[in-house]
Amino acid sequence: MKIKKYFTTNHIIEGLIIAILLSAFIYIEHFNLFSGYFLSILNTISGILGLYLLLKAKTPVWFFSGFFIAIFWLWWISVSFYYYNMPYLIPFVVLIIGLVYGFIFLILSYISVVIAKRIESKFFAIFWESSRVVFNALAIILIDQIEPFGFNWLKLQLIFTDSVISDSLYSFIAVVAILAITIVTKRYYILLALIVLVDLNEPKILKPSALRDISLVQTDISMKDKWKPKNAPLFTNIALEKIDRAISNNKSMVILPESILPYFLNLERPYLEQFLERSKKITIVIGSLYFKSKTNRRNSAYIMKDGSYIVANKVVLVPFGEANPLPSWASKIVNKIFFDGAIEYQADKNYTTIKALNKEFKIAICYEGTALKTYKDKPKFIIVISNNGWFKPSIEPTLQKILLKHYSRAYGTTIYHSVNGSSSYVVLSSKGN
Repeated sequence: MKIKKYFTTNHIIEGLIIAILLSAFIYIEHFNLFSGYFLSILNTISGILGLYLLLKAKTPVWFFSGFFIAIFWLWWISVSFYYYNMPYLIPFVVLIIGLVYGFIFLILSYISVVIAKRIESKFFAIFWESSRVVFNALAIILIDQIEPFGFNWLKLQLIFTDSVISDSLYSFIAVVAILAITIVTKRYYILLALIVLVDLNEPKILKPSALRDISLVQTDISMKDKWKPKNAPLFTNIALEKIDRAISNNKSMVILPESILPYFLNLERPYLEQFLERSKKITIVIGSLYFKSKTNRRNSAYIMKDGSYIVANKVVLVPFGEANPLPSWASKIVNKIFFDGAIEYQADKNYTTIKALNKEFKIAICYEGTALKTYKDKPKFIIVISNNGWFKPSIEPTLQKILLKHYSRAYGTTIYHSVNGSSSYVVLSSKGN
């Protein structure tokens, strides 16, 4: 293979067009450009067309498609480096994100071509171009399941979350299969089979004001100020004021965002006592850190009720942000360079479930709310607390909301989401609870 084959203007443009079609749903949602059935139809058409073009595309185009899709979906990861006082790394991080996925797409497409040509050499009746489309279809399905370093936010299924087509894995496989068969046979009436995949039961988004018994708090604390020790009393008072307001409004439960308290709450007894006193009037769910030992620190949610508390520790940690997925020797280097040698958080083995308001709520902290593992037991209700302040301003909250809608739709889960740095909301399952 000659390098120049991969860097023609046509290849770049074709890859960019495919990426735009497969990313449009995020930006339409983010900028609130359309709504209702027109939005669903538009997302359906752009998703189907994007997948159709990707199935037909040659290997060089796959590289640029993956490169631009990753950047359109995940560029916001780089924003966190601004809060680590390394803004100069932002363009490099964006480039690395694009290249990682670009090469994943490239490798899978190249494998598809190699296998298709071998099939041609064995069975002359099958044209390798047709075989390549079939293996491209398998590659697309595989990409949907790949999680580089354990990160799972680039799921191509999501293009159909706000569409007239189901975004389940089986539906996604069926869409790709129908498109592949259409391309191979050149019989476009086969596309009518997509009708059987129509699913108009989308989850609804409720504003916190629609809740009767629960106060779902949203805060806007800057990451530049949060970890300054002098601000601890300020943020504590903000949390206490939110709780007091919920009590005065006769709420039964108040849910506050992830790590809104910038300290180990179990070590700050004077602060803890203030929250416990209020918990005699209302159930409190609040994010803070939990100190078990110098080498065992947790990102946690404190659940307080009737003057006592339990701690829900995070089970699924954010790759690089909370736990380094690299080998230990590499992890130490990365932590020293980027995180001042900070000790990684420890993950718990089991999720915490609480009973309140005659319901069972599973507790999930930020990234956990978008992890498949969280939904394996099909929980009816989940409380998710997040801190999106690390990625402000960006599309991260929008992509997170789409992911939550995807899991709500797939598992029939109603999700109560309290957020710092963006709006809080409820994802109300279309299956009813």
